[in-house]
Amino acid sequence: MIGLGLIFLLLIGYFYLNQPNEKELAIQKRYADSISNVKKISAQKEEEARRIKELRNDSASIATLRDTGALQVKFGGFASQALGTEQETVKETRELKITFSNKGGHIRQVQLKSFKTDSRKPVLLMDTKNSNNYLEFQTKNNLIKSDEFYWELVSNEQNRIVYRLSNSATQYIEHVYTLKPDGFNVDHQVRTVGLDDLLVPNTGIFLNWKNDVPLQERDLEKEKSLTTFYYKYQDEDADYISETSYETEELEKKTEWVSFKQQFFNTTIYSKDKFEKGNLKTEEPKSAANIKSLAAKLQLPYNGEHEKIFDIKFYFGPNHYKVLKEQEIAGLDKIIPLGWGIFGWINRFMIIPIFTFLQGFLSNYGIIILLLTLIIKTLLLPLVFKSYKSTAKMKLLKPEMDEIKEKNKDNMQAVQMENLKLYKKAGVNPLGGCLPMLLQMPILVAVFQFVPSAFEFRQQSFLWADDLSIYDSIWNFGKLPIIDSIYGDHVSLFTLLMTISTLIYTRMNNQLTGVNEQMKYISYLMPILFLGFFNKYAAALTYYYFLSNVVTFTQQWAIKKFVDEDKLKAQIHESRNKTGEVKQSAFQKRIEEMAKARGVDMNKVKKKK
Repeated sequence: MIGLGLIFLLLIGYFYLNQPNEKELAIQKRYADSISNVKKISAQKEEEARRIKELRNDSASIATLRDTGALQVKFGGFASQALGTEQETVKETRELKITFSNKGGHIRQVQLKSFKTDSRKPVLLMDTKNSNNYLEFQTKNNLIKSDEFYWELVSNEQNRIVYRLSNSATQYIEHVYTLKPDGFNVDHQVRTVGLDDLLVPNTGIFLNWKNDVPLQERDLEKEKSLTTFYYKYQDEDADYISETSYETEELEKKTEWVSFKQQFFNTTIYSKDKFEKGNLKTEEPKSAANIKSLAAKLQLPYNGEHEKIFDIKFYFGPNHYKVLKEQEIAGLDKIIPLGWGIFGWINRFMIIPIFTFLQGFLSNYGIIILLLTLIIKTLLLPLVFKSYKSTAKMKLLKPEMDEIKEKNKDNMQAVQMENLKLYKKAGVNPLGGCLPMLLQMPILVAVFQFVPSAFEFRQQSFLWADDLSIYDSIWNFGKLPIIDSIYGDHVSLFTLLMTISTLIYTRMNNQLTGVNEQMKYISYLMPILFLGFFNKYAAALTYYYFLSNVVTFTQQWAIKKFVDEDKLKAQIHESRNKTGEVKQSAFQKRIEEMAKARGVDMNKVKKKK
């Protein structure tokens, strides 16, 4: 204990004798303060480096930036326009109401003044909630997106507005928008000055345009299935991305225009100098209020020029065939699906001209469809007459054909040969009843393409149908398991009338042709199966098919009054008694040759057996 006490006293004496004086304490304090300052400065530098890294990675919002140095690091000369207050400017034409914003110097909203959605709200092809568009380019310091800046309003005239984004007095970009008094077009010029010294070589300038398409019509699934991208390569026909799936399409060629196509409206971007390349993407929308998300990234044809003007034209309007056909944007009318090949020709050169002619005199589209049906069926009357007459002749020969079939039960080749001889002697063409009907099929298919796509029927009422462009529901019974997938959740009266009229026509046709019992049941089954298919289609289409059926069996009833079966029997008898070779068509001769060839083969087989 004495030893430990002595050591303790020695330590106290040592610290007392060696404690620093005031001068030494001042030196130590200055040293400590210096160390603290170094650590503080080092921490500040690390924090600044971290912030700069975040800024360069575009992970910080400009709205939170207030440090001029940080903005300068991120945006260079553009930093002076990184902060500001958004101001909107509205301009109107007869058809359009467009809202421009200095935040991005771009179009924020486009309203079509003459049209309403199914819920009677304004049709907005672009909206601040769903759409965005901006330029994107790579400078030597950072990636610049034009919607992050508050552009200077350089000029604001009645139908013209100019915004500018400046890096310096000799380096800037301008958006020049020009509206016409009428129509659905907006001319847009992107003017660049001095960007050749600012941009990273060979990186380009891109126009980004995104639209989460809102629901405009009543039937969400129908509109969703008709919403997609259409685009046109230089010197090629328009093409499109699948409407039933989400895809990304790389544009590898010079592209004239890209269209954000909805069921009845579209937004189209056209470049006079063609877009170099780009990509189009369709995705599932983030909001249930929208039907599909469409995003386009298009490269402007910039090759390092000191000054460059890009001429762009926008179309914001309806998918109206006549309006699209009159546009300076070549091939834009192809976004309306009128059918391929002969079906498209029938629509363009027959159905649409007749329809347009009737529109010039009538405003009730139910009456227009009625007159359109009567005109088409009148044009087809010679074919109907020929088909009926040939079918009546076949009916007169049916007893003899039944005898041939009974006599050659086990030899179908012999039945065919005997039937051909009978047709030849009687002067009857076995295809005379089928061919005229087949010639009418392209018109039926063409109408199937045209009517649901015709903008003119949108929100047009007739009788109980409040909108001819969608199904005419007289009873919504709700979604039921299995039934909903086969038939739907409603009852369309025009579809029922079409089905009933088809069954009546089928019965009349069966009586005329004398079809056997098995085929009779099959012919009655088909219209019933199509009932579920057409129940979801536009009322204008099922109304047309209903009228077409009514006119067809009315024509047949009238023709029957003029076709004398006794006279037909006399013609058949006269043909049988003629001497010499009976004239045959090339097709009939080919059928006979094929039948004979099969008959020879059968005989060879029998001999071998």
